Amino acid sequence: MKNIIIVFFFFSFSLTAQDNLLSLINLEEEPNYTSYTFKGTKVVNGQSIELPSSGVLQFNIQHRFGPLNSGSYYLYGLDNAQVRFSLEYGLKDWFCLGIGRSSSSKTIDGNMKLKILRQVTGTKTFPFTLVANSSIYFNQSTKDQIDLPSFRFTDQLIYLHQVLLARKINRNLSIQFTPTFLHYNAIEIHDNESFHDSFSLGIGGRQKITKRISINGETFIQLYNPQNNNVISFGFDIETGGHVFQLHVSNSPAMIEPLFITMTDADFLQGDIYFGFNISRVFTIKKD
Repeated sequence: MKNIIIVFFFFSFSLTAQDNLLSLINLEEEPNYTSYTFKGTKVVNGQSIELPSSGVLQFNIQHRFGPLNSGSYYLYGLDNAQVRFSLEYGLKDWFCLGIGRSSSSKTIDGNMKLKILRQVTGTKTFPFTLVANSSIYFNQSTKDQIDLPSFRFTDQLIYLHQVLLARKINRNLSIQFTPTFLHYNAIEIHDNESFHDSFSLGIGGRQKITKRISINGETFIQLYNPQNNNVISFGFDIETGGHVFQLHVSNSPAMIEPLFITMTDADFLQGDIYFGFNISRVFTIKKD
């Protein structure tokens, strides 16, 4: 009887050890997807690869002031302000829709982001995250403008298509490249030349300095139809639970791609610097 008990104990211990070993093997085989490459859905001005989660509504407030070199009479730009409100909703973890409105340019915009591939390590390996972003912009008009014989609705539309390619190098450093195509249905003629299309390359990055604070930088280099200066932006991301605050400076006061990519005439090095901030707040509308 004693020998039977010993054999039974040894057999039970062997099965338990085998199960534990198999669970470790299965754990190692699970893919490890990278998350929080950036804190918010914006790097600074431009889109990041981040999307609201499925069933989550994100409310964004973007504020821009006047140039710092405007002097003390204008309180170094703080007297002049413009704002953009937007909503983004995650239909899936990999797909979201957004809508926004800018006060200064009187522009309504809508966009959709689709996460195609994710950075992953483990048995599955892929070195970066790939996201597609498409937007449409509609310039609002007054009744008098609409009543003009030359007014056409299609002339008020601008289209944008982007590929967002990002890699989280380590826990603290992330980089992103953003090839961008812009199409203007109606444009102004400069020096007897007109360009409906514009190509640019966005380069952005994020460096964490504490658990909840990071430094972000971003520029868009115009590759085709370079009529203005390239936008240059720097800022801080501060996470406070359900909010993300982004404080930044830029040589463009604009908050939508058609304006800050191709219509930036200010010179950052000459003091044409605009202070601004983004605030985002998430609300869980639908739980999976």
